[in-house]
Amino acid sequence: MIGHAALAIWFDVDPAGEDEVNRWYPRQHLPERLSVPGFLRGRRYEATDRGPRYFTLYETADAGVLASQAYIERLNNPTDWSRRALPSFRRMMRGIYRMLATTGDAPERHVCTARITPAPGGEPALRDWLVGEASRSLSGIPGVTGFGLCETETQAASAVTEERRIVGEHALGATPFVAIVEVGDASREGALREFWDSRMGSLGAGVEADFYRLLYGLAWISPR
Repeated sequence: MIGHAALAIWFDVDPAGEDEVNRWYPRQHLPERLSVPGFLRGRRYEATDRGPRYFTLYETADAGVLASQAYIERLNNPTDWSRRALPSFRRMMRGIYRMLATTGDAPERHVCTARITPAPGGEPALRDWLVGEASRSLSGIPGVTGFGLCETETQAASAVTEERRIVGEHALGATPFVAIVEVGDASREGALREFWDSRMGSLGAGVEADFYRLLYGLAWISPR
């Protein structure tokens, strides 16, 4: 992964508005977000099985980008098309994260996301496990080409913006920790689910591990 922070969003879509959302996302939304200084890349995925239907990942230079005036201005001034698309979002979990550990950049057509909730008081132990054992173990799983292990960035917590008001009650909080694993071999889905279920059980943490395939992505290109 690239950058030192990420904006991760999981969501479903009301079937009545799905066509609108699917037109809006690549034609306006992704390019608009990537025009904000500090946004490096955006990718949108669709679930292969269970879990929230869609996953979007934005990689940013740092967490400050996600609290910047330029970004907040966009959130408070949605386009007309955004105002038509956003009411169709359901169960939207949105989290701003800073990287605890990451490998080199190796984007793949599939990712496994693990949304992790530590046991009460278990944040330090979970953080240490992610930086240490998890990093070593994931690197040894066949088919895994990279990962980002992340912790929520409280200082860049999102304010109640106009976009959030439009989504309304369907905007939910995200988990304190997330792992985003780049997967070059789609057949490793079962192994990765088992990895997260077994390891989190031993730490007393809750986890929701889901598998996604890439729909499209956009990277920021420096002007010549």
